[in-house]
Amino acid sequence: MTGEWLPPKPPGGEAPERPAPPPASPPPTYEPAPAQRVPPGYRAPSAPPPSEPPNNDAVAGFTCAIIGSSLLLLTGGLSSIVSLVLGIVAIPYARRGQRNVDEGKTGKQRSMASAGYVIGIVTVVLSVVAIITWILIFATVDIDWDEFDDPNGDPFDQDEFSLR
Repeated sequence: MTGEWLPPKPPGGEAPERPAPPPASPPPTYEPAPAQRVPPGYRAPSAPPPSEPPNNDAVAGFTCAIIGSSLLLLTGGLSSIVSLVLGIVAIPYARRGQRNVDEGKTGKQRSMASAGYVIGIVTVVLSVVAIITWILIFATVDIDWDEFDDPNGDPFDQDEFSLR
């Protein structure tokens, strides 16, 4: 006995010898794909250009400026405080977006950053004008609240609302 475990012998004879292990296959070789032929009249496809990082500051500045100015114009100046805050937020973001392009961090959205900067300044100026206008309107308009009161002091006087 050699110390190696062997399967039991089949009845009626000797156990068949173990088959030799198959020879190791050589490692696969990777061949480059054959070059594709380009039909005449067509250009060969080129590799896509490397993607540039986005200019999120320019997008944020432009978005705040547009929302602020839209609110200001659509509400007739009633949202002037919110528009003022959005305009003030838009200016530094748009300026930072312009700086990103100037410093070479990205080449995207230079015009969007410039538009956000200008619209942000216009929004701030118009918001301040709207705030001053609304303050002047409320300060100069004198509403005589007494004419809205009932002279008898009872707002639910039945004489005025009776069905005669």
